[in-house]
Amino acid sequence: MQIEKASPTVFTPLDDGTGVLLNLNTLFYYSLNRTGTLLWQQIEEHRAVTLDELLRGTRERFEVSEDALRPLIIKFIEQLENLKMVRIS
Repeated sequence: MQIEKASPTVFTPLDDGTGVLLNLNTLFYYSLNRTGTLLWQQIEEHRAVTLDELLRGTRERFEVSEDALRPLIIKFIEQLENLKMVRIS
């Protein structure tokens, strides 16, 4: 699974470590907590990122098991895909 940012999506980081995404075509916005912000920054840094790369990057930052983290990241990516903020291939 390759995850890439949809081009009309912009990210605004906030001072408290959270952030906001806005799809300029649909005008949908999505608030990100600190973990969501970390995941988005990983997506934005690469042309395409895999689920395993997101897991690895998140586990380096937070103490959490892969088994607990995997379904949460999948759900997050699916929400972003539904809002047309990422493309999955």
